[in-house]
Amino acid sequence: MGKNKGKGVNFFKSFSSRIVIIALLIICAAFVSIIVPLSLYVDIILILLLCIIAIFMCVKELRDKKYKLNELSKNVDSIFKDSLDLIEIPMAIVGMQGNIIWKNNTAEHLLPDEYIEKAALKLESLKKKSPNSSILEELGNGDIYNAICNQIKFEDFDCMLVSFIDKTYESSLKQSLEDTRVAIGFLFVDNYDETMQGLDEIQKAEVSSVLTKEIRSWARENKGVLARLDKDKYAIFIEKKYVDKMEETSFDILERVRNVTKITKLPITVSLGVSYNEDTLEDRYNAGSSALDIALGRGGDQAVVKKDKKYDFFGGSNLGLEKTSKVKARTMAQAIRELIEKSEKVYVVGHRNSDIDCVGAAIGICKIAKYLDKPVNVVIDAKCNASTQAVIDKIKNDEGYDDVFKTYPDVKNDDFTNALLVVVDTHKKSYLVEPELLDKFEKVVVIDHHRRGPEFIDNAVLTYHEIYASSASELVAEVLMYTDGIDISSNEAECIYAGLVVDTKNFMFKTGVRTFEVAAYLKKFGIDVAEVKLLFQNNFDTYVAKVDIVKNAEFIHDKIAISVSHTTHKDMPIIAAQAADELLSISGIQASFVLCKVDDVVMISGRSMGDINVQTILEKIGGGGHLTFAGAQIAGVTLDEAKSRLLDSIENYLAQ
Repeated sequence: MGKNKGKGVNFFKSFSSRIVIIALLIICAAFVSIIVPLSLYVDIILILLLCIIAIFMCVKELRDKKYKLNELSKNVDSIFKDSLDLIEIPMAIVGMQGNIIWKNNTAEHLLPDEYIEKAALKLESLKKKSPNSSILEELGNGDIYNAICNQIKFEDFDCMLVSFIDKTYESSLKQSLEDTRVAIGFLFVDNYDETMQGLDEIQKAEVSSVLTKEIRSWARENKGVLARLDKDKYAIFIEKKYVDKMEETSFDILERVRNVTKITKLPITVSLGVSYNEDTLEDRYNAGSSALDIALGRGGDQAVVKKDKKYDFFGGSNLGLEKTSKVKARTMAQAIRELIEKSEKVYVVGHRNSDIDCVGAAIGICKIAKYLDKPVNVVIDAKCNASTQAVIDKIKNDEGYDDVFKTYPDVKNDDFTNALLVVVDTHKKSYLVEPELLDKFEKVVVIDHHRRGPEFIDNAVLTYHEIYASSASELVAEVLMYTDGIDISSNEAECIYAGLVVDTKNFMFKTGVRTFEVAAYLKKFGIDVAEVKLLFQNNFDTYVAKVDIVKNAEFIHDKIAISVSHTTHKDMPIIAAQAADELLSISGIQASFVLCKVDDVVMISGRSMGDINVQTILEKIGGGGHLTFAGAQIAGVTLDEAKSRLLDSIENYLAQ
């Protein structure tokens, strides 16, 4: 009611008082004609005359008002446009199709039409998300404008008022601050002590002088400040813009140091870790140190740059130098023994789809726990492949191993207070048989030989991570070697030895002096090589599946073999790995990749002769491993999608 009453008042207010008076006269005339009757015609004529006068006055009044409104509108429009022309901010009214309807003088002089139309079209695409949108646009001559859109609605069409705010100076200042951000890095000379062994004092001084000169020259060229922390370690402080320059050259210091190696005939390489995104210098210092740890964990001879939550890798084309010193192995053996002695129970876990190396290493840890009279369990997959199951069945013939192997549901309700978890053959939480298991332990030990990736179990109380080692079984066997008084059964020795055989491809790849020393140590406990070979026998169906994979391979750049298997064999991961090995035996093939699918996960096995780094290729799609053999697991994609990602990664690798 209130609203209607207000409308009525406004209606009467819109007319002048003269029209109201005429209306009252008409009412009075009608009333008088009733009280004092005159001639009917006279009354009608009088009332009609008054009505005509009233209508004429109303029409005239409305015309006058409309004329005044039009004049006012023209004046306001003229004042509005004149005012916008005086504003130093470029402004334009643009139709929804990008056509310019009007622009002020500032826009006329500063911005070309195609720039305005381009910005308007981009804003139009963003209009659905936000009616008042903004974007940064570069003019082309270095000027940068922030285009702001305000939607304008008319009766018959819509348009946009686009304002352009000059952000050139602000962007320049921001870029300058970003370029001069201080990055903190650490440079480490790989295997410095091993390299200097056997040299006399004069040769050592000469090598050290040449190496130091090259490193300092590189730092000076990039306007960096270099501080020597130790004989083989440096800290470098450098502006971010020079880090970008280093990335463009793939950190040429790596190649320059290798050239020093050529001069001195010594295997010298360096590793570098850099970080600049953290807010404080302390955080950048710690992040740079962590980046160096990752570089060393991946084999050295490479640079790692930490960017927000990801890492960029450069170099890393070497196989990793074997460390001849056994001091660390002896120290680790003592530390692991002490941790087991102080724990009430020991659990061992490996990666999903556990292979023979994973199980062999787990059996070695079990042996130490049993020797120290500690209860122990190995957490395995609910379903293992045939080869892995053969090893488990073999070790169950030994006394005390009947109830050692459990699945996660069997142990998840155990009391883990003062228990120790030993992770073998992986350093990634997401790769564990059950990642949730890791969160239940306060004490964790990691034993792995794979090149370190961005994901790492960083809450371990002890980490034995050596990428020079052929296998996790080799590392555990060395721990056994330095555990005084332990005696290994022939079955235990054969299972651990089988882990070496699998990961070295019958001692063909990634074998060093210490690999053969471990094999000799295990041989002392009565290994029957023929018995070990039986563990790797395939049935006829498995052999046929492997042959089909090899037969269906396609070749990329005449040196890379790729095969996709659609077979749903229960042992597909093992078959794929064996097929990848077989593809390397083809003349001219330097690397091979085999893709298969297990449940909803696409698994990729990569193998190389050493000239192509399959670890770098698979790392781009979430995998990891070594230069000569690596793997990846991609969930929720089809085989074709996984193959497409693999091909893109290969092309990017070859283009570098």
